[in-house]
Amino acid sequence: MGFSAAAILVLFLSATGMFVERSYRASVIAGVEDQLRPVIYALMGAAQERDGVLNYADGLFQPRLQQPDSGLYARVTGGAGSELWRSPSLALADENNGQPGLVGQIMVLDAQAQELAVGSLLFQQSENTTGLFCLRTRVDWEGLADPRVTFTVCAEQAPYRQLITEFRYGLYVGFGALMLLLSLAAVLALRWGLRPLRQIQHQLKQMQRGSRGKLDAVQPKELTPLVASLNRYVAHQASLREGHRRALDDMAHSLKTPLSVLRVGVHDTAPDLPLLQEQVTRMQGVLDHQLARIARVTQIDGVSEQPWIAVDDVLAQLARALRVAYPEHRIDVESGSQRGQADWKLRMHEDDLLDVLGNVMENACKYGAGHIRVSLVEERGTLVVTVEDNGSGIDPHYFPQVLRRGMRLDTQAQGQGIGLAMVSELLAVYGGAVELASSALGGAKIRLLFAAALKEHAEAN
Repeated sequence: MGFSAAAILVLFLSATGMFVERSYRASVIAGVEDQLRPVIYALMGAAQERDGVLNYADGLFQPRLQQPDSGLYARVTGGAGSELWRSPSLALADENNGQPGLVGQIMVLDAQAQELAVGSLLFQQSENTTGLFCLRTRVDWEGLADPRVTFTVCAEQAPYRQLITEFRYGLYVGFGALMLLLSLAAVLALRWGLRPLRQIQHQLKQMQRGSRGKLDAVQPKELTPLVASLNRYVAHQASLREGHRRALDDMAHSLKTPLSVLRVGVHDTAPDLPLLQEQVTRMQGVLDHQLARIARVTQIDGVSEQPWIAVDDVLAQLARALRVAYPEHRIDVESGSQRGQADWKLRMHEDDLLDVLGNVMENACKYGAGHIRVSLVEERGTLVVTVEDNGSGIDPHYFPQVLRRGMRLDTQAQGQGIGLAMVSELLAVYGGAVELASSALGGAKIRLLFAAALKEHAEAN
């Protein structure tokens, strides 16, 4: 990026320098024409006609025309190209400096201007070693045998070329220094602008070495989504590893009792074969359940490739099953489609969604007093599924304990105390959360927050 920025600066400033140099050169040449125009008008005014011949006084208005090697020359020619008058500066230059080429250049320019219109001004420049800028005009002078008279005033190009050369040198030096300074400034600006990326690279290396758990959240706003995505990915991988570890722990814990029974039964002289078969079946069920759970957790990696699941359909399916299992309970489901508002969809594995909603709704039926209410609301772009019951509720003092694995406040009902803990873990993997509160029905209120939700407005009837 630094080399690209420097190359762009070089190209841009080079093109700008060429444009400025050409503009200055054109302005200098235009200035020469402006300087020669009053001289040629004065030359015409100083001419006097006597007896059909043009004469000039010895003391001309322009001293440079009389000074040798002054760089300003004048010449007057007749209609046939015959020379009527030349300035002493031109004559002295030819005689003293041995430069007959000056007159030759003017004569070449005269030949090129044969068809000059009367009263018009023609600016010319020669390309010889001693170049000239010439301005000429033609008039019809009454009283002369041949009235056609051409006045020519020339100036040497060397002083003006020197100005252009000096300007070009100063321009190149200035633009060269400007290129270096701007290139250095661009490189420094790029280093400063890319400093957050170097910091992220350094932090990633620290994460690889195990000395850091995540990237710093304080980053430029342009990099905030990238840092957030990387942190979510790291947290997701850590959650997967933790989920696998917990699943293996649960499987080992669940297999302890069947293994103990099998160990004792194998050494028994008269083993109880039905009991041993029951333990084998139980172990197979534990293995299938835990392997399926690990597979579901692993499938979260590909959640972005899974189809969207309609929350209303899953809630309706669970409500039908619970009404059969708990016929004495009243189960109200207030979905978005029933209120004519919106249908919510989640990109979540269907078995995980069934586990989350099923555990919470079954707990509400188990510990409620006959009335269960499920509702869907939107809070700041997040889908919140609320499950309430009219049971005895949960003391707010025990809210943190309820979400711990193996913690049960009611030891009378069947269960292992991992339902809400599993719900919390699954939602955390998907970026959601579980909140506990007291319900207006008198019992507990479980709020399930789903971050990645899609809302589709219901079609009007």
